[in-house]
Amino acid sequence: MKTENGDLKGEKSFVIDVNVSNLIMTPLTCASLVNEMLKGLLYQKSQIPYPYSWMKAVIERKRQRNENESSDRPINHSAANHFRIVSKAYEILESVMQGVIKEFRESVLPIDEVVIVFGTTPQCPKEIFTINVSSLAKGHFERNHLNELNKAHPKILRDIFLSQSWMDSIDTSLICTNTYVYLKKSVTNSKEESVSQTVFVQVRPLIFSPKVKHVRINLCSDNHRNSDNCCQNLMVYNDDKDHDPSSEEQKCCESTEKEVVWFQFRDLIKGFKDCFINKKSASELW
Repeated sequence: MKTENGDLKGEKSFVIDVNVSNLIMTPLTCASLVNEMLKGLLYQKSQIPYPYSWMKAVIERKRQRNENESSDRPINHSAANHFRIVSKAYEILESVMQGVIKEFRESVLPIDEVVIVFGTTPQCPKEIFTINVSSLAKGHFERNHLNELNKAHPKILRDIFLSQSWMDSIDTSLICTNTYVYLKKSVTNSKEESVSQTVFVQVRPLIFSPKVKHVRINLCSDNHRNSDNCCQNLMVYNDDKDHDPSSEEQKCCESTEKEVVWFQFRDLIKGFKDCFINKKSASELW
């Protein structure tokens, strides 16, 4: 059985419920969690051979060194070619994460899910990971919650990555393939604008086979039920014109009938393996 929204049932479906009730799920908080899960997935599924933080540090160090080195220095072409591959993947991943943050903070339409698809093409996926966003707390000064976010991030990520459900669902790595990132939004009013203004473009809904492995991660929070906005009466300078502290907290997913629209990141993340030259990782020669 196939469904337009890619809903999968059966033995290929895994569900991981993550309690984030102790954290106010502002748009930036939710986007940050999504990005951390994306980075973790790419590494655990062997699409990048290094942890993201290590890869970022090495690339930035190499770029800084390139600026200071003379042009007549001998070049190892294999190492240089691998650096270009890694740099390209890093730049695309950075663009994806910045786009996710921008969408969560500025999108007029509520974001219901973030869908990460591994496969040669989106129509023939190898594995699918869906992050369900239960609700977002709007109208907060994001900077007021940065300390709370930094403290809660590690615990929430441990709850996900060390859970038995996660271990069962992530049990195998994938050969190097492509990674596609989608956003599913709700349109409850036909007059609402559904065109994204960022690096995500509207596409036709994907249809997934029930035979494809599908992991659902539910971010469960009840904070939207609290009618008080903790930032409402704080006189704090805020340079984000798109956030009104007097606005009410709003649910991202409503129970009313809605149309679901899909948005795809304009580029794909190409998986790559480490390159070894004379039994040494190319990264050691950069």
